[in-house]
Amino acid sequence: MLIEKGSTIAILGGGQLGKMLCESAKIQGYKTMVLEPSPSACAKYVTDKHLVKAYDDKDALIEIAKESDVVTYEFENVTAESINILEANGGYVPQGIRPLYISQHRFREKSSINNLGIKTAKFEEVTDSESLDKAIEIIGYPAILKTSMGGYDGKGQWVIRTKEDLENAKKDLEKREYILEQMVDFQCELSCIAVKSTDGSIGVFPVVENIHKKGILHITIAPARISEEIQEKVKDITKKIIDGLNFVGPLAIEYFYGKDGEIYVNEMAPRPHNSAHYTLDGCDKSQFDLHIEGICGKKLTDPKLLHKSVMLNILGQDVEKIEKASLRENEFLHMYNKGEAKVDRKMGHLNLIGEDLEALIKRAEELAK
Repeated sequence: MLIEKGSTIAILGGGQLGKMLCESAKIQGYKTMVLEPSPSACAKYVTDKHLVKAYDDKDALIEIAKESDVVTYEFENVTAESINILEANGGYVPQGIRPLYISQHRFREKSSINNLGIKTAKFEEVTDSESLDKAIEIIGYPAILKTSMGGYDGKGQWVIRTKEDLENAKKDLEKREYILEQMVDFQCELSCIAVKSTDGSIGVFPVVENIHKKGILHITIAPARISEEIQEKVKDITKKIIDGLNFVGPLAIEYFYGKDGEIYVNEMAPRPHNSAHYTLDGCDKSQFDLHIEGICGKKLTDPKLLHKSVMLNILGQDVEKIEKASLRENEFLHMYNKGEAKVDRKMGHLNLIGEDLEALIKRAEELAK
């Protein structure tokens, strides 16, 4: 279905991703409405309508179904019930529930990827101490234990390198599902985002390299410092996954490029992604532009990287020094208007563009000190 200009796009979620989706939609000639329970949400400053209600509020969802022409989401923890209410009341949600159902649960996610013949690290399901013992016998050390649902930026994870680490992890086990994964000895961490339109066409962004600190994305480097052959392999895998899982809309996939030369899928998210924020200044179209185009039924092609780019995340503890820094003409600051600058809270990002990638990385690290 082609959604014409002047139509209303509803977005479930009003954080920084929702904000940037609203900004792109406005430039493309659409109106927006946002469902976000926080009265101080980032997106409230740029959307045409902000519904300050819970994501599962039935009346708010019915209102969205009646007033919008298409509905999308900017985070992966929307409930199936919310999508069902929207669709039962005439709401058009082209992404549907399937991307949420698969990506909300790590065991389902990795199993779905393996079923397409694509590599992940070895993994086992864990529900209690006994199954954890069995899983570590199969996986071996080192391994990482993760909650199957929830957890982000390194939360809900336990690194297990020794028997002592294993026993300590057991003390934290609750009555919930976990997944134990083999730790990949990697050369670097990569990611790639693709968007599939409702007309079936797919646009794939360049492959980027990610550097994390304390489990939080610190710097993204575009293009990744790997061979063109490996970049093309990662792009092909990304297309195979979004097509093979029959997803519509955006899909961001994080990868490990192993020291053994293999490419392993780590995680995926059916939404815009922190590692693709560089596209706002480094590409001819941003990830938010393609997301809007895809759900509105436009024909997609691969966006072009106009400039080598580095994205620096700005956390709460970094805000003051970044705002005082003398930025250059090739450096673009994007702040999210989140309010209180808490430690490790993502408050914005800085895009640096140019032709000397190593110089851009060095400059980003200097600004981060």
